[in-house]
Amino acid sequence: MEINNMLFYEFARLVVGPIAEWHYGIKTEGKDNVPQEGAALVVSNHRSLLDPIVVGYSIDRFVNFAAAAYSFKMPIVKQLYSWAGAFPLSIYGGEESDKNISKAKELLRRGELVGIFPEGVQSFFNPHRVTKIAAFKTGFVKLALEERVPVIPCAVLAEEERELPKIPGFLVKSYVKLPHADQGIRFITYRGITCRIGRPIDLSPYFDEQPTKALIDRIAGRIRRIVIKLYNGEDLERFLTGEKAFDFAKDPV
Repeated sequence: MEINNMLFYEFARLVVGPIAEWHYGIKTEGKDNVPQEGAALVVSNHRSLLDPIVVGYSIDRFVNFAAAAYSFKMPIVKQLYSWAGAFPLSIYGGEESDKNISKAKELLRRGELVGIFPEGVQSFFNPHRVTKIAAFKTGFVKLALEERVPVIPCAVLAEEERELPKIPGFLVKSYVKLPHADQGIRFITYRGITCRIGRPIDLSPYFDEQPTKALIDRIAGRIRRIVIKLYNGEDLERFLTGEKAFDFAKDPV
């Protein structure tokens, strides 16, 4: 993260953060699970535009968030994201996505934290689905394996969710080229927020394995299940407090 980004980030944390903490009732669990130094990938669920604010405020270190590339086409949003040190990540894959991933690699090689929301915006289109956490896109696993960094699972949950006015489909589809974009989006805001930061996941047993699609899918699925456990408040002695030992490569989730 560049110095100007750090200044803006720190200003937001010190000035806006306490206001947001009071207004939204933000609480953090597992803050000490984030190592004080060294690279790691912070992976969180994503139901609201508030999520990066909550995760960023809950973690004492700077987090370089990956944001959907289309959001950098929106004038005000683009400026705010750029000031905060966020970088674009294509949700469509292909060459553009590969180019964006190179920025994440650069940050990790410098020993920084990178934050990714593997659901993308899928939950925004159907916030009332029974499964609160949508399927994870798997690119973050390949990134973690290639750069040999741990994954820090994180869950943002709220006592109360409230829908904001719907954004019409004709506005959404001009930026987001996904199925159902023409139906519009209803963004969600929170009250009574808890950010649970899980124990770092050691992927070193897989570093020397061939990164096949099957392996990457399996790892992504297991990490998603851990995020779901954190979200639901289950098995916290394994995934949050570390009171019970957990071996990611061997133990069931």
